[in-house]
Amino acid sequence: MDRAALPSKEPGEESGEEQTDRRPEDGGAAGLELSTLRLEQSGRVLTAWVDAPPFNYMTLPMQRDFIRLVEAVEHDVSVGAVVVTGARPGRFITHFDIAHMSSQADGTPEISRAVAQNLYRSVRAMTGWAGERLVARSPIKGLLAVTQFHDMALRLMYSPAVWIAAVNGPCGGGGLEMSVFFDMRVSADRDAGFSLPELSVGLNTALGGQRLVQLVGPSRALEMMLEARFYAPQEALELGLVNRVVPAEELLDTVQRMAERYARRPRKTVALQKRIFNDAHSTSARASLTQEATATLMSMSSPTTQAAMRRWLQMQEGTNGDSVFLTQPEPWTEGTALDMNVPVHGPTPP
Repeated sequence: MDRAALPSKEPGEESGEEQTDRRPEDGGAAGLELSTLRLEQSGRVLTAWVDAPPFNYMTLPMQRDFIRLVEAVEHDVSVGAVVVTGARPGRFITHFDIAHMSSQADGTPEISRAVAQNLYRSVRAMTGWAGERLVARSPIKGLLAVTQFHDMALRLMYSPAVWIAAVNGPCGGGGLEMSVFFDMRVSADRDAGFSLPELSVGLNTALGGQRLVQLVGPSRALEMMLEARFYAPQEALELGLVNRVVPAEELLDTVQRMAERYARRPRKTVALQKRIFNDAHSTSARASLTQEATATLMSMSSPTTQAAMRRWLQMQEGTNGDSVFLTQPEPWTEGTALDMNVPVHGPTPP
């Protein structure tokens, strides 16, 4: 359960705010020192182990760690995919720390919808005017963390890396709400479970409600919240909440192999395609077509794309003309036909 709502500004929009470089001095994203995430990079795959003993509750420090990680990955061209999984046996991200949330809310006077909207918009506007330090010293400093976490969620949607949740335990509340912003969710066939218990304690979704509806539909999303129980992995698969369910002992290996393949795709093109898919629910058909045309022109002009197409033609030579996507699919599905994440200058040799 996360106390956040979707931000109105996309990452990368010009706003005039002071930009803080939170990237590590050395070591890229894998070199970050975080309190709740352990990082390990192998090739182009970065694995983030959620390590917040004993129960892997989501906390404000965990939110700050994910904010830093997403920003670092965005700038680290050596990372093509990120796998997030629980370091605790049988634990992913259980839900937000209710004890902390209760201590923050206890005694707070009830406010109207209009006041709540104005408070949120005021904080966003002040941070847009380089006012983060001012907000951080004010009575509404808690909203600053909310707006920053919202921006992190949108950055996930447009990240040039592919983000995959390897769910090895309870994934509830804020953990589930954040995971729906990942590109994929793969569940272990045991120990894992998916829940939105917000309504059972009088809360609304605050981060991932709209994304959840895109995955499972409004009726199923509301049913999940009204039920307030943990859904089994197979139920989550049938809902469309997870992409696949695999044996628990094979979860990490399966997801890391997926990540290795996906990490070989060109980062810039992945980012463009993610924007097309993730904006589809909020843009008109005409605007979406314009977006796709723009992306196609950009990718067609890329030396990497041109080199990949030349490679396809080279592999076609001496064949009967049938597509090598059918006759020799492995180099293309595995991403080994051409390294698409190194600079390409001019035609590649045969």
